[in-house]
Amino acid sequence: MIENKTYNILMIAKPEEELFYLKNYLDKSIIKTKVTSVYSTTDAIKELKKQKYHIIFLDLGKPGETASTKIDQILSFSPSIPTVILSNKIDLPFSISCLERGASDYLIKETLDTFSIYKAIRHNIDRRNYIHALEEAKMRYSRLFHLSPQPMWVYDIDTLEFLDVNEAALQKYGYSINEFLSLKITDIASGDEIPKILKTVYETRKNVTRSFKGISKHKTKDNQIIDVEIHSNLIKFNEKSARLILANDITKKLKHIKAMETQNRKLREIAWTQSHVVRAPLVRMMALVNMLNEHFEEPSDFYLEQINRSAQEFDKIIREISDKTAQIELDD
Repeated sequence: MIENKTYNILMIAKPEEELFYLKNYLDKSIIKTKVTSVYSTTDAIKELKKQKYHIIFLDLGKPGETASTKIDQILSFSPSIPTVILSNKIDLPFSISCLERGASDYLIKETLDTFSIYKAIRHNIDRRNYIHALEEAKMRYSRLFHLSPQPMWVYDIDTLEFLDVNEAALQKYGYSINEFLSLKITDIASGDEIPKILKTVYETRKNVTRSFKGISKHKTKDNQIIDVEIHSNLIKFNEKSARLILANDITKKLKHIKAMETQNRKLREIAWTQSHVVRAPLVRMMALVNMLNEHFEEPSDFYLEQINRSAQEFDKIIREISDKTAQIELDD
């Protein structure tokens, strides 16, 4: 046996046709199956309600209005299960119609053999699983994109038009979904930033840079200017070359950094004043104390000693402030 997995198959066929597939083509040495046979779409729907099937074979006999009704009934009830249509004759328009309705395959009974049945089972189940995986991936992307707390959008790298935008971006920039999708990326850029943005777009398009990171100034609908950190990746969106953008508002962060830099500058100015302006008269005072110390005897010497000690402590404090200021400059 090629594989150990058991495939649950639902056969919808007339009583006289049932054994045609089961006995002749489902070779147990190749594939392990559990086949349930029913004779009408009504019975088929009852079976589909009772248990899970991997694939459905629907024998239509001859194409016609009744056959189309059967297809619609089965596909509308179980759109996620691959359904293979079996027919007695080749009818190209009808076979195309079946596939357009959602059928997975269309096979002519007289051309069937063991291998074609096995291939139909594996190919159609695997294809449906692949399509399901793609749909799941698309749903995960949609959830990550639209539910992200960070503003995100997708734009066409050729036209610069927005192709999609999430709720966080709508709230940040103040536009409705229709308004946002009618804009281009240059419409949300600060006026003096537009040449820079166009240059970046051209360079990343020319060099096919897959990822990009930078800082730019944007404007909201009410003309508020914000600083944003841009993270960009090249993607395919509805068959178009596009870029996925994550925009992180760093306006408050930059203001905080600027405030810290201003504070550090003021601290350096204060320290410089203390070490240069305040220390000058202190040095003169210490010199005068030394001179007085040489000409006065006890008990005046005691008081002079106290003044001198206080002046030295004052000098030590100023030096420590100067050292800390120098350390701030090194850290910057």
